[in-house]
Amino acid sequence: MKRLIAVLLALVMVFAAVATLAACDNGGKDKEETTVGGGNEGTTTGTSEGTTGEGEDDQEEKIEFIAPARPADAVLPTAKLGDYTYNSYAISLGSNWNPHAWETNGDQSILSYLTSPFVTMEALDTEEGLYQWVGEMATAIKDVTAQKQDLLTKYNVTLPEGKTAEEVKSGYVFEFTLNPDAKWQDGTKINADSYVYSMQQLLNPDMKNYRANLYISGESAIAGGFNYYYSKDEGFYNGYTTKYASLADAMAAEDVYINVWDFWGAKGYTDAEGNACPQWVSVKDETVYGEAQDDAFTGAALLQAYGSFLEVGGGYESYAGIYVVNENVGATWDGVGLVKTGDYSFLYVCDTAIDFNYFLTSCTDTWLVHEGLYEAGKKEVGGLIVTDYMTSLATSISYGTYKMTVFEDNKQVVYEQNENWYGFEKTEDGKLVSYTQFTVDGKYLQQYITTKVVIDVMTEDVAKQKFLKGELMAYSPTAAELNEYKLSERLQVVDETYTMSFFFHTNLDNLKALDASGKNAFSVVLNNYNFRKAMSFAIDRADFVTATQAWTPAYSLMNHLYHYDIYNDPASSYRKSEEAMQAIVNLYGVEYGEGKIYETLEDAYDSITGYNLTEAKALMAKAFEELVAAGLYTEGSAIKIQIGWAKGSLTEDDTKQCELIQKYLNAAVEGTGFGTITLEPLGNINDRYGDTAAGLYAIGYGAWGGAAFYPFRNFQVYTDPTQYSINEAGCWDPTTETLTLVVEGEEVTMTWQAWGNSMIGTGAYANADNKVKLAITAQMEEAFLAKFYRIPLAVTTVCTLSSYKVEDYTDEYNIMYGFGGFRIMDYNYNDADWAAYVAAQGGELNYK
Repeated sequence: MKRLIAVLLALVMVFAAVATLAACDNGGKDKEETTVGGGNEGTTTGTSEGTTGEGEDDQEEKIEFIAPARPADAVLPTAKLGDYTYNSYAISLGSNWNPHAWETNGDQSILSYLTSPFVTMEALDTEEGLYQWVGEMATAIKDVTAQKQDLLTKYNVTLPEGKTAEEVKSGYVFEFTLNPDAKWQDGTKINADSYVYSMQQLLNPDMKNYRANLYISGESAIAGGFNYYYSKDEGFYNGYTTKYASLADAMAAEDVYINVWDFWGAKGYTDAEGNACPQWVSVKDETVYGEAQDDAFTGAALLQAYGSFLEVGGGYESYAGIYVVNENVGATWDGVGLVKTGDYSFLYVCDTAIDFNYFLTSCTDTWLVHEGLYEAGKKEVGGLIVTDYMTSLATSISYGTYKMTVFEDNKQVVYEQNENWYGFEKTEDGKLVSYTQFTVDGKYLQQYITTKVVIDVMTEDVAKQKFLKGELMAYSPTAAELNEYKLSERLQVVDETYTMSFFFHTNLDNLKALDASGKNAFSVVLNNYNFRKAMSFAIDRADFVTATQAWTPAYSLMNHLYHYDIYNDPASSYRKSEEAMQAIVNLYGVEYGEGKIYETLEDAYDSITGYNLTEAKALMAKAFEELVAAGLYTEGSAIKIQIGWAKGSLTEDDTKQCELIQKYLNAAVEGTGFGTITLEPLGNINDRYGDTAAGLYAIGYGAWGGAAFYPFRNFQVYTDPTQYSINEAGCWDPTTETLTLVVEGEEVTMTWQAWGNSMIGTGAYANADNKVKLAITAQMEEAFLAKFYRIPLAVTTVCTLSSYKVEDYTDEYNIMYGFGGFRIMDYNYNDADWAAYVAAQGGELNYK
């Protein structure tokens, strides 16, 4: 399954819709992701170089995408027409792949086989690492803002500060021309009416669909979508960040609501009458939710139990909200900016300006649903309309390359080629064949050779045995197993955007409570700045990654995969920009220049390992003095700290990693006055991110990743609790704490939250050039890391042993299109020949 993550699920997880935050369970390692425009990541050619800048008349000619078309006399390869089955595995299967309501990677994995996006990004020149936009459900997308300025007023879009609708030339109104050959699995045509109906249902105020969040907020939010979604609500819940001196003051000041689904895991709870627990519960609500005695609660009981967070300014506010009166009750569908202009065309009006390429990237997904099945599955539950659409084989229908033919919950899912997919042709003997409309390295290729995909549910140890017997097409070896296969020609090791880190809860009162409970001993040391800084310097990251699946050391928040102008400059690496390198050089105190050990900034940056035991010991000694003087620590006392480590069960790799961190810390405290440090990793934690912020753990272990093509918005996940559940919320309040940065030679002071939002949407620097945005982002990265609320450890990788049966298009990985992707993956053997080959090897294959 991990190989699919590398080559197929690039269309699943990375190509998610615009501006979404997801907690991703990627092969068992829980991570968090922030994406802009889906985060399709890689090196690019300028095939669609439009921008949202203004001025030149000819720019309007550039900001359009038109799908490539294969000429009639194109030279095509000889088709492979046998049976080609791709066997894979998963730890579990999805349960709800409705595009309006899916939640997990397992759900999205299923959805990816059954759908086609408007456009995709595909390989163009693998030697140069260039990509191209390719049309799927859309044959053209054009920015027509300049011709449709009246729609900006009609749909009340959010204009750039100081601009009128007449002055805006691009970035708001996009015209879609649809693929007229697109059909549902049952042969029903897909047209503009299909998309209008689907958006109406996605935003349906009677349904409150989960995935509507992608279209009512964020960079590609549809104009009027928010108002229509809430049109039947007298009010809604906004992020709550106000601090009060005491719990009593909070209760007296205003009605506070708790997001009990996220904070308490209370989705599905009922009261005594069987009424479903709402997502938001007033702290003054005396209704008792929860059928079991040990999980029953009232809103007031919830707030009382965790009320200390309001008192001490901890992370509680990310789960709380205030009720806002809705001034747009009764808003109608006519106010939503999706306008049918023909049988196969419509206009999409964005609420805020978006770069054309980022908008195209958002189009690597769609909101399309089948009207008949969607309506047939509707029923009322708890005052809302829900549908069972795409939750079983019987309620599923495809408009993608494959259709579902078998689904057995927690056992198996099978997909076979969809004969009504627009890209397939039938041969004389009834076989389905398809060729690319685009060239790769100057050639047209057969695509989707795979005739069947079989995914079975099994454990990793069973998967390894089946892989070696030729029954699976890929296997992801553990860290311990990598040495066995490190010389294998079939091993692929690819960096991801995720940076695994420790993140902390530093609130002193809550740390004292953890210590008093017996879960920790002297975890109060984490309240001390120098102790946390010493922890960072004490960690030998080069040694730490030996206990991982070939991860690479990390000492910054964003790794080498992040680019700040990828669509126009393939070499625009954020990490290698002077601004970003200077930030990390400053953080670790490395000097450079004439007469220094390192002459240049790049030399100084390249020297950084994050490890300095001498400095770590000095900082630990200082921390010891400060903690003893404050009466928080007794000399020589043993320190024990539990770490919220994993969503699933702890693995051998997890245990080894924690043991190494413990060894590094004990080396750093030796001779400083501190006693021995014991770290206890904990697994099977549903939400260690939120639990650490809430003070249930003093340290959490996890990752952020995604949005690699727009690093300028990444700091929202650390600074904006109204959009994200901030992992470090138990350390600080970015909505009130200010930061002063130097922008174009002048000092500017704003809150951290404002800085995090400053380079997107209507932010103060949203329309600034990339040099300005680079300076802001790099300074924020340095300042945030310097707090040591979060300590980067390693960049994650996908390590995959690929079966001899299949062959990726290229051996050169590109973050945009992987190794070419599942689409143009080739086969060395058909099913019959593969069975014969495996038998000839004695039923056991050697990949070493």
